[in-house]
Amino acid sequence: MSMQQSQESMGRTDPVWRLVRGQTLRLQAARNTRWLRLREGRLWVTAEGRLGGQIPEDWWLAAGQSLRLPAGTEVLAEGWSVASFEVLEEPAA
Repeated sequence: MSMQQSQESMGRTDPVWRLVRGQTLRLQAARNTRWLRLREGRLWVTAEGRLGGQIPEDWWLAAGQSLRLPAGTEVLAEGWSVASFEVLEEPAA
């Protein structure tokens, strides 16, 4: 899998990830809540189920939409077209 990571200009330091159609990226679980914010394109995101449940959960995001990823959540993201997105972590409480 080849993935391209780019930096936005204008002084931003948050990484912007790009996935082409059919390309996947696994986001490992993190200690803090994170937000996946789609900047352009369409993205399919799936998780193994809320709090370890057996039924997968799926979301389809369009440009401008965000998805809250609670602490400990691992997801798989797939581009349904060329998609660019950020993963932002909330500060620890």
